[in-house]
Amino acid sequence: MKKKTAKTGAPAETETSLNGNENKEVKARELEDKSKDETSVPVDGLNAVVIASKPASNTKSSKGLNQQFLDLFWKLADKDASTRLSASLEVIKHIESAHSSDSQLSYTVGRLVQGLASNRECARHGYYITLVGILKSVNTTRLTNQTVHDAIKNRLEAEGNKKERIDQHVGQVLAYGALLKSGRLTDKEEMLLVINNLIIGSKIKNYIQPVAYGFLEELCQQVDVGTFKGIVWPALKPELSLSWENQTFDTLNLLLVVHNKFPKVVDKRFWKEVFGSSSISDPECFSELTTLILTHSSPGDHPLFTRIANSLSESGKLLDFWSSHFEPALESPTNLKSVTAMTMLTSFLKVVDDEMVGKMLQKNMMSILVTTLQAKEGANFELADSTLESIKTVLAKETISPEAQISIMENVLNNSGHVAFDKNTNTRFIANVSSCLKKETIVKIVDIYRRFVTESSRTQDKITLIQHLAKLISHPAMQREVDWKASQLVFLAQWAYFTPTASKVFTSAAKETFHRALDHPSKKLEDLSTFLSKAFEQVNQLVPDSNISDEVKTLWNSLVKNVQQIQKKNRSTKQTDSWTGQVFLVLYINMGFELLRQPTLSSEVIAELDTCYSKATEKVTKKSKAAKALAETDPHWLEVVTDILLSLLSSKQHLFRSIVVSVWSLLAEHITPNALQQILDVIDPSKKETPLVDADEDVESDLSDEEESAEEEEEKSEVEEEEEEEDDDGEDEFSDGMDEEETITDKLRMRIHEALGDSAALTDTESVDIDDLSDGQMESLNKALGSAFKEFRKARPVRKNVNKLPKEGTVLMHFRIRCLDLIEVLTDKELSISLSAATMMPLLSLLEVTVKEPLQKPLMDRTRIVLRKMTNIRRFTDSKDVQMEDLVKLLQILFSKPYAKKALMPYISDDLVQCCSYILRCALHLNRVNESSAGNLTNGKKKEEPHADIDGVYQLYRSNLSKFFIKRDSPVPFAVFSRALVYPWPDAGLLVEPLIENAFGPTILNNRKLQAVQLLTALFRNSIALSSMDQPLLTKRLHSLLQCSQRVVEEAGSDSKPKYLNELFILLRVVLLCPEVAKLKGSASGGSAQLWDPFKAALTVFTAKGLGKQKDLKKNHTALARLMGLALDETITAAAGGPSTTTKSSLKKDTTRTAAAGAKSTTKNIGAAGESGIVVGSVMTTTKKTKSNRPGDKEKKEAKKRRMTASAEGFTNDVTFAQVDIDIDVAPEDDDGVVQEVVGDRKKRRKDSKKTMTESHEDTNSNQVESLKEEVKKKKSKKEVDNETLKEEETLSTPVDEGSTEEANIKTGKKKRQQQTTIETTTDDRRDEITGTPSPAKKKKKRKSTID
Repeated sequence: MKKKTAKTGAPAETETSLNGNENKEVKARELEDKSKDETSVPVDGLNAVVIASKPASNTKSSKGLNQQFLDLFWKLADKDASTRLSASLEVIKHIESAHSSDSQLSYTVGRLVQGLASNRECARHGYYITLVGILKSVNTTRLTNQTVHDAIKNRLEAEGNKKERIDQHVGQVLAYGALLKSGRLTDKEEMLLVINNLIIGSKIKNYIQPVAYGFLEELCQQVDVGTFKGIVWPALKPELSLSWENQTFDTLNLLLVVHNKFPKVVDKRFWKEVFGSSSISDPECFSELTTLILTHSSPGDHPLFTRIANSLSESGKLLDFWSSHFEPALESPTNLKSVTAMTMLTSFLKVVDDEMVGKMLQKNMMSILVTTLQAKEGANFELADSTLESIKTVLAKETISPEAQISIMENVLNNSGHVAFDKNTNTRFIANVSSCLKKETIVKIVDIYRRFVTESSRTQDKITLIQHLAKLISHPAMQREVDWKASQLVFLAQWAYFTPTASKVFTSAAKETFHRALDHPSKKLEDLSTFLSKAFEQVNQLVPDSNISDEVKTLWNSLVKNVQQIQKKNRSTKQTDSWTGQVFLVLYINMGFELLRQPTLSSEVIAELDTCYSKATEKVTKKSKAAKALAETDPHWLEVVTDILLSLLSSKQHLFRSIVVSVWSLLAEHITPNALQQILDVIDPSKKETPLVDADEDVESDLSDEEESAEEEEEKSEVEEEEEEEDDDGEDEFSDGMDEEETITDKLRMRIHEALGDSAALTDTESVDIDDLSDGQMESLNKALGSAFKEFRKARPVRKNVNKLPKEGTVLMHFRIRCLDLIEVLTDKELSISLSAATMMPLLSLLEVTVKEPLQKPLMDRTRIVLRKMTNIRRFTDSKDVQMEDLVKLLQILFSKPYAKKALMPYISDDLVQCCSYILRCALHLNRVNESSAGNLTNGKKKEEPHADIDGVYQLYRSNLSKFFIKRDSPVPFAVFSRALVYPWPDAGLLVEPLIENAFGPTILNNRKLQAVQLLTALFRNSIALSSMDQPLLTKRLHSLLQCSQRVVEEAGSDSKPKYLNELFILLRVVLLCPEVAKLKGSASGGSAQLWDPFKAALTVFTAKGLGKQKDLKKNHTALARLMGLALDETITAAAGGPSTTTKSSLKKDTTRTAAAGAKSTTKNIGAAGESGIVVGSVMTTTKKTKSNRPGDKEKKEAKKRRMTASAEGFTNDVTFAQVDIDIDVAPEDDDGVVQEVVGDRKKRRKDSKKTMTESHEDTNSNQVESLKEEVKKKKSKKEVDNETLKEEETLSTPVDEGSTEEANIKTGKKKRQQQTTIETTTDDRRDEITGTPSPAKKKKKRKSTID
């Protein structure tokens, strides 16, 4: 539709009212865009506002406003809250800015007011908060309240259809609420107007009333008594003075607010006249109040409920109201009553005392709650769940009393009609709150459970309750209640074995629960034995009258005698020596309880326990030789007990496994090597026999009782998964490829190694250079590789779908995991070296078998964890049972592993390093113990030969170190040696000599040289290793190291390996800082300072070559030079007659470079070379200096800036700028000392250049060009300039002290002599800023001046 426009200078705009309709808002957006397009003034910036030609009072016009600003209004209606908030802040920021105009403010207010009537989902939220923000941030002078009232009148006029009119009324309420919220209602007439409009708006629709009355409540909270009595209350009184039948939640809530805020205005007389009672807490109005609450609905948690709860709690009438009126009214609940009751209960729980909560959970209320929870798909389920969470929050309070907890739990269980609350409501309420229950509450809950189990006939509920009862036995709050726990255990045993009238289903469940309750976690074994003893005594009283068989009774009576004997002996034994009795007591009692379920298995174990106990407790007496020989052949009782524990560990009962771990933790401190070997035989893959019990049983039965443990749950899921994956063809044959030393892929790799020959084991830094191979070698290499791959394709078997282990393999894997748990217990104890070392090889062998088998990953991970823990043991009880030869043999086996298991080294290299380090640590510990016991400490004496006690360890490391550097494909991990040199190993210092040979040997590979330097670095950080060497030997090794390093540095070139040089510089820094090397400075042999002089000279040459551009190399080279006392700008040769060094760049123009003496010399000319015209200057090469705050640095930086300025302006003819490392010849000038100076204006805006050049005259001799320029500008006559030039030349021919003022010396000469000045920069100047001639861009600005 085409818009009509008036024929005036400014474009007209059609009046458009949105009326809360989205389509009209879109139309308004189009009008705004079109109005902007018609504006010819450009918009600059987000805050820019173009003033339209129409009057500013027309708030509907968006003409001239920035489009980006207009887009913010659409973001105010975004569904994302953060987007709305950001847009709101941006709009407020624009209005507050200085660029904002009155027209922009008027448009914004009108747009926001109009947006309050929008029916979009989130529009009112964004527009309302923005309007409130603007009303608060803009003062009333700029934005008056009348402007808002006019906007409400013009923009929110109720018109259109019914829905649009309702939207307009909602907008009016929100607009008046924004005025109220902003605190602008100071005028009484305006306040009365707003109150009346809010009241009118609240009557349009029921859902508008909560919003309007919410604003009225806030107004009442803001005003004082006088304003309320004179203005507010007269307007509100007619609306609040309603009977109970006409009251609503909003009116009653507002009435309670004004009554609490102004009790003298809204007094008891008013309540009596309106309601017939003195207050809301008067019992006379409880009936009407209950009717009001249950007959009205609320969209949520209405504040009225909280106010009623506070009033009733303060008056002490809450229980009277709830029990006498509210609870009876819920007897026949409707949906409205149920929702209101649960909502009100949730509100009450937030404010009432904890003691009142339980009294509110009465029968009708709990019935509504349970009924709603059972209907999980119902609309009110979330409300019921929220109510349950509120009850849980009260129970979890730390300050709640035991009585309050008991009251709540008792009413929840009894009044709900279901003691098994969780089962019947499909929730986990009881299970979740159990962790926060107090001791008294648990006792009460268990009493309720036991009474229900005894009296009820509902079997499933009874099973649920005894299962929860068994969990409460191990509750942390009941840890010290041994008698109570024993009585609960006896209660379970009574229903499991001694109640014939119980149903079979319940009896079976009771048995399972009873034995699960025996699996009682205890921190100490003595606590477990006490708990079991008390329970055993009470169960023993039930056995004689039970229906169990006579055979079991006989065994039970025999067991009772043994238990009583052990208990009697423990009472007379010291607590430290009673560990044996505690172990057997726990085993006997558990086997006694198991005797009731499995007599056959238990009888065998009990018989073995009798034998073990008799051997463990027999007294030492004199025996004959035959008896002694027989005793020596019999196994130790600990070995027999260990065998029993392994048998129990292989059982399907989770209880037995828990018993084994508990008992083993106590036996671990007394374990013998043979007993430990029994466990190691199980995990050792080379051993074929394992003490598995019931290995032929189904895996699912073996794992049926493991749901209590996370590990057993994982095992069960794996078994179920493998059963589901079985197909009709049967199980595939499992091929244990790890039993072989090499797989087919590993064989292929070895064939490729053989085919490549010497080039097979190159590292990542090197590769085979094809260009180095001849045609014959290439042809033979192709044939060898082709043959290897052909054999691989033939030998490769057809892959089968083997995704699971067989049942036997699964059982064995899980059994080994349990055995690893026993070994892990040992890592927490202090073991002897012999025991800890004995576990290493079986663990490493098991890791080799499982490391490449994905189906045994759980076993691999567990093995690796246990191996790491075992090899990290730092303390040992004794070392009597181990000899140094044993450790050397173990270390020799470890060193042979990489060669025998090449294919496995990528997988187990870290573990091998850990084991080697562990053996070395044990050897050092054993060596210290032997020296201490023999009294043959070295007392600081240094030896050149390896120590006799650890000679075997040293020789192994040295020989394998030599193989590592000689063989390019050595499979021994580098970390084996690097870790060894970190330990306080005195003999490690003797490895300096072979390491130096390998670090600088001509036949050693480059990567091996690098590793040798790294090892030397680690070694020179080991003060103990170096201190074991005497000073002559250390001086000799240091001299060899410095000689080799000097040769490497002198021969370094552009093709040198930067990484090798970097590591070498790091090594030398470590050597310089080494305390043992520092002691050599004062030695009689001449000191170490003389050793460093040749290398210092070589490092100076390296510096002058300009090598070391790589970042790390540059960093470490600089650090080493500074540490050695070398200045970074030190020249190649000394100034006194040293040989000169030339570069290719200097030879191109047949020039010569000499060095100037001084570590921090500035640019200085030595002199001219007669008539040859060759200028000789000092040139140096170094790295960029870091920033510092040393004295004189500021002046140097200023001088540098002035030199750069002179370089940019580009002097010509006699003045030439030479680059670093380049000498430039300049032809002599024919004129009599005439020098043309080109002085360009570097930048036109620098008007103070003259001032800068004047100040440069006071600088040192490094700014001679600036001084020359300044003198030229000061002289007005050609004669004065000529004289000044002669003075300056005299200054250049003589040295000048740094910081002194330049004095010109007049010197006469011929007119045709050569004039030349060479300005050479320091290394701090960047190369790209120092050029011989001006750049093309600067040539355009240069100007010339003649200098005589």
